[in-house]
Amino acid sequence: MAKITPKQEHISRRRVARKLSLMAMYQWHLNDDDYDSIYAYYLEEKDMASDLRKSDVGYFRALTESSINLNEKLDEQIKPFVDRPIEQIGPMEHSVLLLGTTELNNHLDVGYKTVVNEWVNLCKKFGPEGSYKFINGVLDKLAVEIRKDEA
Repeated sequence: MAKITPKQEHISRRRVARKLSLMAMYQWHLNDDDYDSIYAYYLEEKDMASDLRKSDVGYFRALTESSINLNEKLDEQIKPFVDRPIEQIGPMEHSVLLLGTTELNNHLDVGYKTVVNEWVNLCKKFGPEGSYKFINGVLDKLAVEIRKDEA
């Protein structure tokens, strides 16, 4: 069996953090919970606590807390690249867009292609059928705007 390198483990922990962030943002959309309440739930609920231990907790916190606290500012960045009012975007897709935009803005150590790919894949797994195409188009355009030097 092949040994997992520290870099592979780091990537895996961030992938789990993204998935948990998406679940947290979806919870925020449905219940309007604040970050602290969501995090407390994750610590108390057995399965969530187990998943949280497998994640990069700092990355989870950075993505989720920023996306919740800055959602209006993020929506302003997203608006020019969507074909409908933000209010008409489903909660799962909106969560993906907020988190993807946060990651593009704040985590320059992750290449924009990786950011887009990770969120598109999560949308394929958890979003409505075909919604990943919408996410891909919006995040690609946002990436070019946010990461002009990289794109």
